[in-house]
Parts: sequence; C-alpha cells; structure tokens
Amino acid sequence: MSKLRNLLKQNAYFTITVLICLLSLTFAGITLVAFSFGNSANETSVGSIYLGNTKSDQYAAVLADETNLWMNRASYELVYEDYTYDIPLNLFEFNAATTIDHLTVNAVNLAYFDIDNTNLNLLKQEIETTFTSTLYDVFDFETFYANLTTDMQNLKNLKVYDVADYLDTGVSETVLASRSLTLIAPADVDHIISVVTNLDIQAKSRFSILESLGALDLSNEQLSIIASGIQGVVLNTNFDGFVFEQNYTMPTWAAPGQNVRILKVNDFDFTFYNDFDVLYHIQISKTSSNTLLFELIGYPYITTYDTTSVFQVTIPYQTIYIDNDTIDGLTPGVITEETDTEYIYHLLIQNGTEGQVSFFMRTATRFGETPVTSRLFDEQILPIPEIYYENIVLK
Repeated sequence: MSKLRNLLKQNAYFTITVLICLLSLTFAGITLVAFSFGNSANETSVGSIYLGNTKSDQYAAVLADETNLWMNRASYELVYEDYTYDIPLNLFEFNAATTIDHLTVNAVNLAYFDIDNTNLNLLKQEIETTFTSTLYDVFDFETFYANLTTDMQNLKNLKVYDVADYLDTGVSETVLASRSLTLIAPADVDHIISVVTNLDIQAKSRFSILESLGALDLSNEQLSIIASGIQGVVLNTNFDGFVFEQNYTMPTWAAPGQNVRILKVNDFDFTFYNDFDVLYHIQISKTSSNTLLFELIGYPYITTYDTTSVFQVTIPYQTIYIDNDTIDGLTPGVITEETDTEYIYHLLIQNGTEGQVSFFMRTATRFGETPVTSRLFDEQILPIPEIYYENIVLK
C-alpha cells in the first residue's frame, strides 16, 4: 500500500511538471506573437527615402528635405559624341501632395515632380543649343522626357542618356564622307569587291587593316588600295593616332592623303583610333572598271573637321647620265654641246620630278567654339630622278 501511494505521488509530480511546462510555452508563444504584431516593421519608402520611422503628418517635411538633397547630389547627363549636357534638375519642382496621395504603406513609392511650361521650353532650348538644331529636328524629345521623368520618380542618382538612342530611324546611316580611288587595275577592283564591301570601325577602339582583313584572300597591293581608300575617306573625322607606312614612289592609284603601303610579312599595317563611343562603317563599291568608291557611314558629326595638306619643303631630284654611244647629232631630240675638245650628246629619257614633305593638318571646330588645328600625320614623296643618255665624242 505504501509503494502504491509513493508511485501515485511520483506520477502526480511528473504530470504537474509537464502541465507547468506546457503552460509556460503557451504563454511565451502568445507573448511573442503579440509582440511581433505590435512591433511589425513599416517598410514604406519613396524611392530611396525611408519613411518607416516617420509619422504620417511629417511625411511632407521629410520628403521635401530629402528630395532637395537628392537633387543637389544627383547627376543626369545627355551626351552625344564628345558633347555633354548636364540636365538641371532644379527645373523641376517636387510635388509632395501628389506623392503622398499616391503613397502605399509597406511599398516603394514614386516621387512626383512638376515642371512649368517656361522651364520645359528652356530644357528643350538648351538641348537644341548644345546639340544643334539639325540633330534636335530628328530628336524624339517626348520619349526622352518620359524616360527622364520615370528615372526622376524613382530617384535614380546617376543617369546618362545618349542622344543617338532618340534619333529618327535612318540617321545612323548618314553618309559622312566619300572618296574615290581610281586608276586601279580592273582585276584588283573586281577581286576586292568580291571579298569585302563593308568594314566596321568599332567604338572606342583602334582599327587595323591587318586585324580586319589580313586573313582574307587579298594581296599586299589590294590591301594597300583598301587602306589608301580608307585613309582618304576618314581624313575629316574624329579618328586620330594614324600609324602606317607609305609608298615613297606613288603607285598610279595613290594620291596625297591616300597613300598607304601594306606588307603582311613585314607587319606594315594601317591603324587609327576612334575615340568616340560610336560605331562607324566603311562601305566599298565599284563605280567603274578601275575605280572604287569609299564611303564613311554613321551618325552625323556636330564638330566640323577639315584636313588639308600643308607643304613644308622640296626635295630636289638628281640628274643621272647613262652612257650610250649609239646617239649622235642625228638622233631625234638629241641635245648637243660642243667644247674645244669634244662633242657631248644628251637624250632625255625621263623627266625629273621634285619630291616634297607635307604635313596633314586637321582643324576641328566644335560647335560654338574656336577652331583648333593639330598635325595628323606627315607625308613624304621622294623625287624622281631626271635621266639622260649620254655620248661624249672626242674631236
């Protein structure tokens, strides 16, 4: 009987302990849930402006201060080639009332801004002034403005817009320059056109003939023709840093400013740098049996470029005499000189031509600014010697 009583006591203690534990856990759970509901975080914000710890009657003041700070530090730019327009965000006015009216608790909300007609017209005028009326006439201001206001509503800190993204379709296919190369062997014309008609000049990169065409079935002569045509058509552009070898005695198809010599084995290349973030194209076409037309195609320039050849110095030619005892006073065209002891007969077989050194100077005139001239590259043409047959006969 005593053992039974002790067993019942032990079970009763265990049961009471279990009940107390369960009651404690239940109370703790209820307390935690109540605490969680009573202290749930408020995640309300306008863009990056956090309002979770702000009373609703203080929203307007907080938003006014924070959007003013945002306007002062945010950077919005409209760019084209090497022109930049810093968009003045202070043309806009933050609308606290509209922003608060559209506010959703525990969500990321938009900020609303207004702009009056005077400031809107000022924005349009400054864009036109910066990028010229020619570009502005084909500029989709409405789409640009929609993107601008959307980014402002989200309080983006840094935005760069490219004018090219808002220009009419087809503007990127503008023919910027054209230049012909003639007196080419017809077989070379046909072969070049069969192999290559278009070349890309990548943005912010160095163009190289050997990298672009060196692996194709083109001879050194044909590569030289292509390089010379490209040289001529890109003179009046932003491209600079020209590195090349020239033909010191010009082939029939070469001309000043269109004179490049390519040798694959010797790594004689033709390279230049495009410092704009813009892709350009070179189009090559046949206009006659011995003429190729080179065209530069891309977005139009704002800056005007004018490259001219400036003469520097003459290189005199030599006169060479070749013995030839077959000429005499009866030879047609012979020039006879007589001394006390001899007759001297000369027959011209090649006219001499002076050589020269020229600097190719480029004048870049940015819109509304003073022209700046720089040396693009040098060109040296060697003289062609004058050659005579000569026969000296003693008296």
